[in-house]
Amino acid sequence: MVTVFLVLAGGGLTGVRAAEERKGPRIEFQQDRVDIGKVKQGEVAVQIFEFKNAGDEPLVINKVETS
Repeated sequence: MVTVFLVLAGGGLTGVRAAEERKGPRIEFQQDRVDIGKVKQGEVAVQIFEFKNAGDEPLVINKVETS
């Protein structure tokens, strides 16, 4: 299990379900939705997303960006 720390400013996860039908690496998140509540301007919100490779080939993450 891999743990990723992300600083959130909005957005969500997309495209995860479509990958379930393909062979190869497949990222599987423990949670697909997170409610961090209200965040005041200038405040930092941190959320942990745990995931694993549920596919049959190595999962390589080259670049992570937040917005």
